[in-house]
Amino acid sequence: MKEKSKGSGRLLWVGIALLIFLLAILTAKKIVESKLPGSLQSAIRDQSGGLYQIRFGEVKLDLWKGAFIAESVHLVPDTANRKKLKEQGLTTLFEVKAKRIAIGGFQLLKFFWRDELHVSNIVINQPAVIQYTFASVRKKKDKGLRQELQEIKNQIAIKEITLSEIQYRIVDMQTKKSAWLKNINFHASEIQFGQKAKRQDATNVNWIGSFHFYGNNVVYLSGDELYRLRMAHLDISSERNKLLIDSFSIVPNYTEEQWSKTLLYKKDRYAMVFPRIEAFRMGFAEWLNKGYLQADSLIIDRATIQVYADKGMREKTTQASDNFPSLAFQRLGVPLTIKEIFIRNTDVYYKERNPKSGRAGLVFFKQLNARLQHVSNDSLQLQHDPWVKGHFSTFFLGKPKLTLDLDFNVLDTTGAFRYKGTLEGAPANFYNQLLEPVTLARAEDGYVRSVRFSITANRYGAKVETEMLYNDLKVAMLDASSGELQKKGFLSLFVNWLAIKADNPSKKGELPRIAHLYYKHPPEKTFFNLMWKALYTGLKVNLGLPEI
Repeated sequence: MKEKSKGSGRLLWVGIALLIFLLAILTAKKIVESKLPGSLQSAIRDQSGGLYQIRFGEVKLDLWKGAFIAESVHLVPDTANRKKLKEQGLTTLFEVKAKRIAIGGFQLLKFFWRDELHVSNIVINQPAVIQYTFASVRKKKDKGLRQELQEIKNQIAIKEITLSEIQYRIVDMQTKKSAWLKNINFHASEIQFGQKAKRQDATNVNWIGSFHFYGNNVVYLSGDELYRLRMAHLDISSERNKLLIDSFSIVPNYTEEQWSKTLLYKKDRYAMVFPRIEAFRMGFAEWLNKGYLQADSLIIDRATIQVYADKGMREKTTQASDNFPSLAFQRLGVPLTIKEIFIRNTDVYYKERNPKSGRAGLVFFKQLNARLQHVSNDSLQLQHDPWVKGHFSTFFLGKPKLTLDLDFNVLDTTGAFRYKGTLEGAPANFYNQLLEPVTLARAEDGYVRSVRFSITANRYGAKVETEMLYNDLKVAMLDASSGELQKKGFLSLFVNWLAIKADNPSKKGELPRIAHLYYKHPPEKTFFNLMWKALYTGLKVNLGLPEI
């Protein structure tokens, strides 16, 4: 009986101990659940200097698994605090909403005793991110993301993080216009940052091990609301060091006719389809840890590019030459170097409406193939040779072969570039599809044997050399006043008798007429306008007719 009593007493004490332990666990759980949101809120408020607050709905905690679940999470920026923005030199704030954030492997002891955040995984479902941009004067240079993350006081270490079905929006606080992106997913592993984060080399901080951006039916609406971009499939992987985009299209929201009537100022309209874009051996590790991005090759295959311009639209006073390719490339926020870019079997169409004729001339290039070498805006990479070099071959207007070398000086502040090429022969009247609407002229007879050109240019103008060899050329001048293109008989006779030379060279044994001139480029005109006008001006001299 005594032994039985002793056994019962032991069981009683064990039961009491277990009950006390369970009560302690439940009490600790309640305390942590009540303290944790406040600790996170204080940390975010203090670390951001009062620019951010975070709010939670229901918070659940599992001490055994170290699991933390927060419902209806909302990171709220103080967009009205312009004074604080200027003090910190910031031009961007972010607002984040998520239906649920689930954290696993949460090490509570390190969080409360060391103010360090160590977790195994984070899953964020359907996050909506809004980026607010401000046109404020910067008092100091904005810090890079890597620098800001490393300046966080305490260590943050996350083994894995997943964001599914991301919606991203950019709001211009000055114009109130917005751009948005949706259907993106993101996964990353081995993330660590903060001043206490372990680092092998203080100058080379590996703050993320790998990442993966991916999505199907990705949609982007531009901030000016003129274009909608779609990608059937997007895959960017740092582990494979590869970028893949399937069925990428840029679709204008207005037709050509609507474009001219809707926009206040002249702007080229673009419509593009890229069935497949691939980039190989991309140096994502260098980008993440050092801030520059490199790739071995980029391949664009079977694309279709359509550009439309209406010369009757009102010109904007801003300088379009600011957006010359090399100048725009210099302003790119990330130092980028691609060893080779290949463009294969691509068709390019440039359509320009002449208000005098009421018709549009179409210049198009079929089966364009190109190779561009050493495409870079990294000043260190460009010190030895600042030129990006490209070689192109295509069929002009679908028939005569055109070869072109086009090079850009990326370090030049005036956007210097040069291009030279040759065009094979074709009957003169073959070019009427372009001549009639654009120049109000028609080739009635003759054969163009070849065209050669060499042009050196920048945003201010071009030094032009052209040579066009042809025979038996006859031209008719056209009148568009009646609404239809009609031949001007007397003026056509005048042009053929006194102006245009029927042949180049004029006589057998003579040297051909070669144009040497300087073309001054209006600053409001585009890069492609300069390329065409410089060439067109030289060809008119080859014809013996400075002005048509």
